Amino acid sequence: MDNRLLEQCKAGNAAAVEDFVQTYQREVYCLALSILDDSHEAEDATQESLLAALRGLEGFKADSSLKTWLFSITVNTCRTRLQRRKRAETLKQILNGVFQRTPAPSVEENAIQNESNEALWRAVRRMDARHRIPIVLRYVHDLSVAEISKILQIPEGTVHSRLNAARRKLHAVLKEGSS
Repeated sequence: MDNRLLEQCKAGNAAAVEDFVQTYQREVYCLALSILDDSHEAEDATQESLLAALRGLEGFKADSSLKTWLFSITVNTCRTRLQRRKRAETLKQILNGVFQRTPAPSVEENAIQNESNEALWRAVRRMDARHRIPIVLRYVHDLSVAEISKILQIPEGTVHSRLNAARRKLHAVLKEGSS
């Protein structure tokens, strides 16, 4: 998003605000949904995050990308919602296409893949938020370790550590399930 549009948003230009929302709403919603696992709550979190970002545009520093800053706001909004709900419910299956192969799979391959995806997401849903959120940000939203570090406000080494621990847990659970 260019600086001119951001300046227009800061000035309260309705068309610029609409462009901002149109540009980021889907990605923010997908992130919120993957953390909250509830479409209605994700819609509310999306609106809350976008409003917080628009209100806080004056404080946006260009030392990170606008998307990274917005994702940071969204993660914090979702964390607050998870704490309020006092439950650690997690991901819903939104990744059906993530592990699909390029050639058209057979019915049998589809069934096997769907079963594998189910097992993977059951394992991810059982993880605590400290490990689940970095996995979602890395593998669902394809963010770099540096971006995840900024979003979660933790050192990059901690992101690496959490990703490695989460991968080991997933590997163990999936290996146990295939035995």
